[in-house]
Amino acid sequence: MTSAAPDAPAPSLGGAARALGSSIHVRQDRGTTWLAMLCGALVVVLVMVMTFGHFARTEAVRGYTSASSGLSRLDAQVNGVVKTIHVPQGGMVAAGQPIMTIRLREVTSNGVSTVGAAAASLRQKRDNLLASQARLTSFLDSSAGDSSQLTQTLDSVIKATIQNEDAIRRALERQEQMVRRVRQYMTAGYATRDALNSYERTAFDYARQLSEIRVRRAELTQQSTERVRTLQQLVLEKQGQLSTIASELSLIEAQLAGTQAQSEIQVLAPFAGQVASLLAETGAAVQSDQVVAVVGDPAAEPVVVLEVPSRAIGLAKVGQRVVLKYDAFPFKVFGVSHGTITAIASSPIKAPTVTSEKDGMADGRPAAATASAQQSVFRVEVRPETKVIHAYGRDETIALGSTLSADIVIERRRLIDWVLDPIRAMRGRG
Repeated sequence: MTSAAPDAPAPSLGGAARALGSSIHVRQDRGTTWLAMLCGALVVVLVMVMTFGHFARTEAVRGYTSASSGLSRLDAQVNGVVKTIHVPQGGMVAAGQPIMTIRLREVTSNGVSTVGAAAASLRQKRDNLLASQARLTSFLDSSAGDSSQLTQTLDSVIKATIQNEDAIRRALERQEQMVRRVRQYMTAGYATRDALNSYERTAFDYARQLSEIRVRRAELTQQSTERVRTLQQLVLEKQGQLSTIASELSLIEAQLAGTQAQSEIQVLAPFAGQVASLLAETGAAVQSDQVVAVVGDPAAEPVVVLEVPSRAIGLAKVGQRVVLKYDAFPFKVFGVSHGTITAIASSPIKAPTVTSEKDGMADGRPAAATASAQQSVFRVEVRPETKVIHAYGRDETIALGSTLSADIVIERRRLIDWVLDPIRAMRGRG
């Protein structure tokens, strides 16, 4: 057992007291405090965002640029081939003016077009009738002059006959006076019977001539009346023939129009304006209901016409702002434009196609496409905020008829409502 040395010094009591009276420093973890404050701030921000933040869902729809004074899209109406374009793109047209002619696909027999053969036969018949019409018209024109000349000739002959009759009548009256005077002389013994007979024979000749000329005048009057009547009957007959030819010509023209309608049709301008665009060229095949031209007024204020399905029309309101993306100016390069809804149709412009989902899937289309085809389509008009697009340092005017897509807000809700919807739905089912 080891013992301490007797000479070792004892511990000092003053040093121990100084050690016990000194201060003690306790350190805290500041990282934990900052982390707690950050989490609290995140919770506050999340609550504010969920309370005051909104969630918007948009629907992309298709449309085109129209004009406020009217824009008409003209379709082909039938299947065929563009034969002639009468007005170039950008040209002005009057109401009813042909813009293009479309030739229909004709039925042939042994390599010959039946419609063309019928039209050629009708045109030949029309030419023959026109020649006959020209001859009859010439005859009627000449007969009018002949009738006038005949009337004048007969009037002059009858007038001369009347003058001759008056002269013979006056001579007969003088001769009868001489006969009465000679008869008185013969009674008094101053004239012989031979002289009286001579004067009586002369008076008789005058009386015979007067009777003959009266008969001649009656015959001339009758002949002139018959000639005039015959000429009038002939004129009436020719006029009847002319009327018949005119009726036949009208019928042939109608038949030619019918055959022409079977071989070609014309696309006409519905009103005066400018051909904003031509969507087909000469020789191109077109289908029925295919848009081939657009006519409008380029000076009019533009208006965007959207074809909105019924699933996107519910929350669309007049005055709502929409995003416009023009196909001619890709929005990824040139940005987007905006517009304001000015009008919403109260009835659909296109009725839905009512088919079952099974039928829709049977034709090879996906269910989404089938659902889209079953939607009613409403016309919505949007006034664009600008009619130009700033592209490559200059403003480009948006052409009438330009197609585009538009984004319409169809649902706008608070985020807190969107989060709580599943809980509310569960409570409703419970």
